[in-house]
Amino acid sequence: MKKILLMLMVFVVLFATGASALQLSSATIGNADQDRIKDVSTTVTVTNDGTTNLTNVVMSFAGDSTYNIRFEPTTFNLAAGATQTVTVKGDIPVNFDAVVKNSGASDFLDETPFKIGTIKAASGSTEIIADLNMQAVNQLEIDEVNVVCNDNSERLDDGEEFEELSPDMDCYITVEFENTFNDDDRNDQKIGDIEFDPVYIEVESMDSDLDLDEDDDLDLSADDKDEITFDFELEEDLEDGNYPVEIRVYGIDENNAYHGEMWEIDLEVDRLKHDLKIKSASITPVQMSACSDTRLNVDATVLNIGKRDEEEVVVKAIIPDLELEQKKTTELDEDDSERMTFSFTIPKDTESRVYSLELKTFFDTTALSNTQRFDFVVEECEKTAETTDDSSDDDSTTTVTTSDTSVTTTGATSARVRSASASSFKDSPAYIWLLAGISVLLAVIVIVLLIVLFRRPLDEE
Repeated sequence: MKKILLMLMVFVVLFATGASALQLSSATIGNADQDRIKDVSTTVTVTNDGTTNLTNVVMSFAGDSTYNIRFEPTTFNLAAGATQTVTVKGDIPVNFDAVVKNSGASDFLDETPFKIGTIKAASGSTEIIADLNMQAVNQLEIDEVNVVCNDNSERLDDGEEFEELSPDMDCYITVEFENTFNDDDRNDQKIGDIEFDPVYIEVESMDSDLDLDEDDDLDLSADDKDEITFDFELEEDLEDGNYPVEIRVYGIDENNAYHGEMWEIDLEVDRLKHDLKIKSASITPVQMSACSDTRLNVDATVLNIGKRDEEEVVVKAIIPDLELEQKKTTELDEDDSERMTFSFTIPKDTESRVYSLELKTFFDTTALSNTQRFDFVVEECEKTAETTDDSSDDDSTTTVTTSDTSVTTTGATSARVRSASASSFKDSPAYIWLLAGISVLLAVIVIVLLIVLFRRPLDEE
């Protein structure tokens, strides 16, 4: 008997549910391009899946009143099997976040709708509840990322890869980003002329073997772009593989809304089977005179960054235009290095010009691995003329290179001369005539003064 009653109760419940069932779609106010303004609308559908008509179906919102959620229509009747479209309106606050701001979340900085509450359609005891979401535009974006490693460079977008890199490279990464707020605030709605103070920029390797973890911050005005550069190194012992790097740019605008974007790029390190790299190389001097023999010294470190140990390493230093060459041999295990020096004599009277010195590494004695080139200059030897000053008691010699130039004597003086045979103006006839003329002029002046003085008493009488 109890079993029969239980079955009857279940049947009644199922019948009642089937007789009056509502369906309600979830909704999102706004989208990824939506400004933060009032009266933004979307629609939902309410469906009566039951077999009985529903009267006075009421729409309501459970959530923060800041969003000012309204429905059109608010109440309606719904026949069995019928559907009603309802407009949902709301205000998007100026401080509404554009992206996920929880840095520990897997979707950190994702652009996404956020749940702001629930909406309900109810007729008596029959009701249905669905989520109501809201979304606003993200206005702090990454424009481009450029990575440079030695002489290799690549412009990368989100998800792209920089290929064929090798260990022991000096690199830098430049991140360009933009504040996409308009620089004009239309109708004083606080949706333009909005600054980020500051913007945070982070670049971090997701693999601990790659030492890259940099950050900085700066201000960014509306409708403005900026960029920042971080240096890093692909170390000598870095193994083959892909090294993911996250680039994060984020900030809070002056309305207190959170914006930002995250990209991920891959750096692919691919060691060659044989790779004998030249590093820390230098030559001295880089400038010399052809007046005498000069010693040219070469200093370099050779590093094995290949995948194999090398038993027959040859390093050559070559000056092709002078037909000079030296070589050294050694063995280098993987990741090992060795310093090497070379010394050449550049003969006097070598033709004045720019010369190149080449450093070359070879594996298996003759297979070329890497080359590095350096330039040095041989300058023309300037010949000097010597004249002897016989008027000096100590027989000093004066060297004159050009007219009106500084000369150095080996005796008592250092002088500035115009020529070796210059004479004094005081010893010339012109100087004597000048003195005579001045004397005559002074005598005339004295006589005139005396005449004037003696005439005054006569005039008074």
